[in-house]
Amino acid sequence: MLFKVYHANEPNFGMGKPPKFPQEFTHVANVDTATIDEVYRLTNHIGYAWWESKWVDCIKQSRSTSVGDVVVDSNGKIFRCENVGWKEITNG
Repeated sequence: MLFKVYHANEPNFGMGKPPKFPQEFTHVANVDTATIDEVYRLTNHIGYAWWESKWVDCIKQSRSTSVGDVVVDSNGKIFRCENVGWKEITNG
C-alpha cells in the first residue's frame, strides 16, 4: 500500500491545537509498505537519515515523523500520529 507522509510546517508535537491538514503541512515522502507503523519506522532517523532508505521516496528532506504529523493511505484515509498510535481524522 502506498502511504503519503506529511509533516506539520510548525509542529507542536501534540501540545495544543493540531495544525490544519492539508493547509499547514508539507508532503515529505511516499512509502510503499504494508502498515502505517512501518511508515513511522521508515521515516525516522534510526541509524541513518530516513531519506537515505531505499524503501522511501523522499519528496523533501525533513525531520523524523512525529506526533501531529499526518499519513494518507492509498484509500484516501487520513491518520494523525498520536502520542501512542494513530488516529483517523478528516480534512481541516
